[in-house]
Amino acid sequence: MKNKVKRTVLMLLVAVILFSASMVIPALHNSKWKDLVQGGALGLTLAGIISIVTLVIDYLRESKRGA
Repeated sequence: MKNKVKRTVLMLLVAVILFSASMVIPALHNSKWKDLVQGGALGLTLAGIISIVTLVIDYLRESKRGA
């Protein structure tokens, strides 16, 4: 469980860094790479959200078994 949480946090962190970099780096403003970087950041964000949902579902299932 601990590795899943660490992976999720790192995924979301990389997504934030990619999206921020695409907004801050001047060379990316009028290039096709900006769209690619933002798309990658969006994909990582969606993967992180799905990972959070599965973590919550697993946690709720474990807590039901223990009760």
